[in-house]
Amino acid sequence: MIRAKFTCQQKTLNHETQTETVILTPVTSNPPNEENLTFWKATPAGWIELQITNPEASAQFSVGTDYYVDFTAV
Repeated sequence: MIRAKFTCQQKTLNHETQTETVILTPVTSNPPNEENLTFWKATPAGWIELQITNPEASAQFSVGTDYYVDFTAV
């Protein structure tokens, strides 16, 4: 498993399709706490873009909030 730490940067509702787009980017070195610096050194750039149709799922994301993202091979 690989763990990354991302920040929710944007959350946009498409009124026509009723889908919510959520964009997350890797944490930066600001604030420069030890954990953020460790994640930032491993993943300094990139993004994750999700289109969510489940309102309960999209409600779990808030702009400015950090999230751990776990990648597990299947």
